[in-house]
Amino acid sequence: MEAVQKCKELALKKRAILERSLVQYIIRAALAGVYIGFALVLCFRVGEFFREANSPATYLVSGIFFGIALVLIMYGGAELFTGNTMYFTISTLQRETTVKDTLRNWLVCYSGNLLGAVFFAFLISQSGVFDHIPKDHLLFLVATKKIHATIIQLFFKGILCNWLVCLAIFIPMQMKEDMAKVFSMIFIVFIFFASGYEHSIANFVLFSLVLAIPHPTTIDLTGVMHNIIPVTLGNIVGGALFMGALYTYLTSQKESCVSEKWSFGYLFHKGKILNK
Repeated sequence: MEAVQKCKELALKKRAILERSLVQYIIRAALAGVYIGFALVLCFRVGEFFREANSPATYLVSGIFFGIALVLIMYGGAELFTGNTMYFTISTLQRETTVKDTLRNWLVCYSGNLLGAVFFAFLISQSGVFDHIPKDHLLFLVATKKIHATIIQLFFKGILCNWLVCLAIFIPMQMKEDMAKVFSMIFIVFIFFASGYEHSIANFVLFSLVLAIPHPTTIDLTGVMHNIIPVTLGNIVGGALFMGALYTYLTSQKESCVSEKWSFGYLFHKGKILNK
C-alpha cells in the first residue's frame, strides 16, 4: 500500500531532521501545539455562541473547525506526537528505524508539543481573548468534563481518538488533489472531536489555556495529570497498534501473497519449458 511506504519515508525524514538539529525539531513540534491552539480558540469562541442559546448543536458546531489544526500541521511542516506513533511503528517494524529512534522521537516531539501549548496559552492570556468569561463558559465545561472522566474511559477514548487522527493522516496519502486531502482531514477529525474522544496534545493546549486564565478551582494540575496520562497511553495504542502495526501486517501479507504467486508461476513456467 502506497500510504504505508509514505509513512516509512516520513519517519526516516523526521529522524534525519532530529539528528541534524534538536532545536529545529523542537520548534517544529512546538508549532503543532500552536496550530492546535489556533483551531481550539476558534472552536470555543464559535461554540460559546451556541451554548448561550442552549443549542443542542453546540459540540457539533464547535467541532467542525478543529480539523483545520491538522491541515495547518500537515501543510505547515509541524511535528505532531500522535501522528508519529503511527509513522515510527511502521518504520520500526519494517526495520528501517530502531526502537531507540522511535522512543527518542516520541519523547522530543511530545515535549515540543507541550512547549508549544504552554507558549500559545501565554499568548492568549496576554491577548485578553478569554478575559472575564463566565464560569459556565464552554471552555471550562469541556475541561471539567475531561477531568472527571474515569481512567478507563480516558484510556479507551484516547485509543479511539488517535485511531481516527491517524486515519485522517493515512487516507489523504492515497489522494492526489489537495482539496480532497484537506476535506478528508477536516471531516475525519470532526468525527473524533464531535464524538468526545481524547487527544493528548489537544488536551495539553486546552488545559494550558484554562490554567493561564482565571478558572474554576475544580480544574487543577492533579486533574490535568489524571486526564493526560491515560489519554497519552491510549493515543499510543491507537496510533501504534491499530494503525501502524495493523497496516504493516496487512501490507506484509499482501506482499507475501504476491511473492508466493510469482514464485509458483515461475516454477510452473520453468517446468513447462523443461518438459518440452
